[in-house]
Amino acid sequence: MVPSLCANGCGFNGSLINKNFCSKCYKDYLKENNTKSKGCKGVECERNNKKNYFEKNERKRCNSCKKRIGLLGFQCRCGDVFCGSHRYPEMHACKIDWKEIDREVLIKENPLCISDKLKLRI
Repeated sequence: MVPSLCANGCGFNGSLINKNFCSKCYKDYLKENNTKSKGCKGVECERNNKKNYFEKNERKRCNSCKKRIGLLGFQCRCGDVFCGSHRYPEMHACKIDWKEIDREVLIKENPLCISDKLKLRI
């Protein structure tokens, strides 16, 4: 079997998996097709990108002291993100009743098991 040359004529060997393109030409081909298919309409695309950019930046500050978090953000069950000093529920006045949640979990995992104390009762 003789390997076929690239369909673009660059001189390298192409493969059937890559539509007879070499690896470099196939990557270029995919880039062209992806940009053509996505095609945003100018203003709408810019608005969407700016909106996503601001949403990502908002989560990088502590909800309690507004200090920049960086990589060490701690997310609480209440849904907020906090720095290292406010990550505990006592420090940021969390509104979730932790004891009640844990009680419900214990009740589900450990059912009440009561047996008769007098085994030989008639």
